[in-house]
Amino acid sequence: MIILAHRGYSAKYPQNTLLAFEKAIEYGADGVELDVWRTKDGKIVVSHDGNLKKVFNADVEVRESNYEDLLQYKQEGEKIPLLEEVYQLLPEKALINVEIKDVNAVEGSLEIVKRYNAMERTIFSSFELEALKKLRSMSKEARIGILPVLRGASGAFGLPKSIVGLHAEFVNLPYQIKEVLGVFKARALIRYYRLFGAKISLWTVNEPKHVEGFEGLYEVAITDDVEKMLYLKEK
Repeated sequence: MIILAHRGYSAKYPQNTLLAFEKAIEYGADGVELDVWRTKDGKIVVSHDGNLKKVFNADVEVRESNYEDLLQYKQEGEKIPLLEEVYQLLPEKALINVEIKDVNAVEGSLEIVKRYNAMERTIFSSFELEALKKLRSMSKEARIGILPVLRGASGAFGLPKSIVGLHAEFVNLPYQIKEVLGVFKARALIRYYRLFGAKISLWTVNEPKHVEGFEGLYEVAITDDVEKMLYLKEK
């Protein structure tokens, strides 16, 4: 099992900050998951939301702001980081799942990953198929993870078309899929995706019960709580 810290070690440290990413690796995670947007002045920044209201209590749009203006907003003293700062900070062994929230962030994100010779240890994921299509058109070697929107049978069973078309390596699924479909159907659906060569990442798994029923069917656990998942892995 590969353990990725969801927005860094977010159970203990402010999410999507350099501190949370550093602590995730320090506590034993294999890597981190993070979210990126492009600012008005073309910087690729790490933030889950496009608006800062939820996390920073500021009604500010990331895409409409220059990076220097975003530096005034902090979580427990931690600033909004640049994607390149994450690659500068983390060791070369660390796997990084870059979730692209903004299709306009594709080109800049890819350029940064190439600059740090990190293509092999980076997974680009997104709910936005257009972002992943753009990424694939720009890079044949990019490792892609699809975050599917599974609305109804057509969405669930139509996903292999995207897996094959994008040459996607991963499908990132919420563990709650078993609560929606039931364990038997969820396992069957995952086996179906695996027939097309996809590996499975489960998110956001913070308790042993979250992965019950998925034994042998996933490679990556994306978690807020690094230590709990390490304990599960060791067991």
